[in-house]
Amino acid sequence: MDIIEDFIPAGRKNRPGRKINGPCFITIHDTANPEKGTDALNHARYLKGDHAAELPISWHFTVDDTRVVQHLPLTEMGLHAGDGGEGPGNSTSIGIEICENADGNRTKAEDHASELVAKLLIDLKLGIGAVVQHNKWNGKDCPHIIRKRQDGWSIFLESIKQKMHQI
Repeated sequence: MDIIEDFIPAGRKNRPGRKINGPCFITIHDTANPEKGTDALNHARYLKGDHAAELPISWHFTVDDTRVVQHLPLTEMGLHAGDGGEGPGNSTSIGIEICENADGNRTKAEDHASELVAKLLIDLKLGIGAVVQHNKWNGKDCPHIIRKRQDGWSIFLESIKQKMHQI
């Protein structure tokens, strides 16, 4: 799997530069941005812009139907869990956003995300129990697309397990 490194510049408000504890978890999100053109590269541009810095918001990877873009090193904390700057979601987990752009293929995006998560679990020596929904940290209905599908979360986890056996 090719990963495009397009890091948020050091020193910006949404790249705090603090060391992540672990990481112990991989947190799955949906971008909540269904507009056409809002693919992984578009989100990379957004994260380097002033709006994301002012919020501040950041995550480690954005995945679409054709690519994976990395925005932060795995050793640094992101601001994605909605549980406060030093909350356990931000301070212990890798944040992955799955694109839901109308001109993309969501099935392929989820497939790429499950492949990325499988690779990360192996590289970080974590088990499938380390994969969590954004919902775990602050109760938000996220990843909303997977959550509203019948057995969506268990199917997504099963896809990750299958990919782990293939790697």
